[in-house]
Amino acid sequence: MTGPPENRPSRSAYDVVIIGGAIMGSSAAWFLTDNADFNGRVLVVERDPSYAQASTTHTNSCMRQQFSTELNIRISQFAADFVKNFRDYMGGDPAVPALSIHSFGYLYLADHDEFADVLRANQKIQLAAGAATELLTPDKIAVRYPFYHLDDIRLASINLVDEGYWDGATVFDWWRRQARQRGVEYITDEVVAIDSDSKAG
Repeated sequence: MTGPPENRPSRSAYDVVIIGGAIMGSSAAWFLTDNADFNGRVLVVERDPSYAQASTTHTNSCMRQQFSTELNIRISQFAADFVKNFRDYMGGDPAVPALSIHSFGYLYLADHDEFADVLRANQKIQLAAGAATELLTPDKIAVRYPFYHLDDIRLASINLVDEGYWDGATVFDWWRRQARQRGVEYITDEVVAIDSDSKAG
């Protein structure tokens, strides 16, 4: 790293270097510091600390559970639990705000029989994993959502539990803040190459 002195790392070696300090990088940094089995030094390198062009700044912060694999569903369920119990996960600090998920659900519409079969198969996987996905016939869709034109719709799926919007900006802010408090070092610089040395200690 060749930035000005104030942007250079304070150490010559770290156990983990994270490239990018937006929500994914700060999440990784926070979870490392929250892991009792990890006692290493962490450096986060971010080229734009304003995050003006980062997708984190422009995201709608939505989550869903309607996936076709159990793993993705479980990841979303953990994320939902994390958001709803955010203060507890952050150590019970009363300064940490209580968060919630604004569950409006995702409605998937099948306009041909093959996609309808996919929705049916996916719902079985989702229900087995504990998701609350419902299948809706066109008649049921019309009752709930009368504004849809349904002439070519065969089936729909929707989950109104823990699918919707959450406050990603607050989660990002607290992950970054607590990571720093726990010793994670953030610097402003750009990583342009990585030299790999398998013999490095």
